[in-house]
Amino acid sequence: MNFHSQVRRPAGVQGIMMARRMNANHRGMMEWALDHLDASSIGDVLDVGCGGGGPLSQLSRKVVKANFTALDLSQDMLRMTCKVNSSAFKNGRLRTVRGSVSSLPFHDGTFDTVFACETTYFWPDLLENFKECRRVLAKGGRMILVQEAWDSPKWRERNESWQKGFKMRFCSLEEYASLLREAGFAKVTTTAEEQQGWFVMVAETEGN
Repeated sequence: MNFHSQVRRPAGVQGIMMARRMNANHRGMMEWALDHLDASSIGDVLDVGCGGGGPLSQLSRKVVKANFTALDLSQDMLRMTCKVNSSAFKNGRLRTVRGSVSSLPFHDGTFDTVFACETTYFWPDLLENFKECRRVLAKGGRMILVQEAWDSPKWRERNESWQKGFKMRFCSLEEYASLLREAGFAKVTTTAEEQQGWFVMVAETEGN
C-alpha cells in the first residue's frame, strides 16, 4: 500500500507507523476538544474508525467509568487500539469489532455515544453513514465529531491538496450540521478553533 492508502486505511507495519504518527499529531486537538465537551452522561461509546486508538485513549481517561466499542476496517488498527488502551481492554471496558460505518453490526439503540475522530473524510456516503450512526444511538444519545479540517476559504488551498492526494471529502461546518439534521439528529452544536482549524460537533437525538 502507498502512503496515501495508508492514511485512508492503515495496515501492516507501515500502517502501524502511520497510526502512531496520527495519534501524536491529534493529541493537541483532542485535548482541546475534550475541554469543550460535556462528557458527564457518556457511558457506552462506539468509536467509529478508531484507527490507532489514541483519541479513544484520551476520551477514556476523561470518562473513566464508560465502556468502549472500537470499530475499524483494519484488523491491525484494532490490535493497536487494544495495545494503546491495554488497561481498558484488560479491565473489560474495551472491545473491538471489525466492520464498516456503512453497515454497523449493532442493534438499534445500542449506544449512548458515537464518537468519530478524523475519519468522516473517508466515509463513502456521509448522509447514509450519519443515519447508521443515528440508528445505533439510544434516545437522548449523541454523536461527537472531532476533526482538524473543514471546507473554509482559509484552508481551501491545503484542502484541495489533501483531496487530490488522499481523496478526502471536506464539508463546511454548516454542511456537516445540515447532514446530521437530515440524518435525524434533533440538535447540533459546534465549537471551532479558527486558528488551528479544529472543530468539535455534537449532534443529539431526541430525548426520552
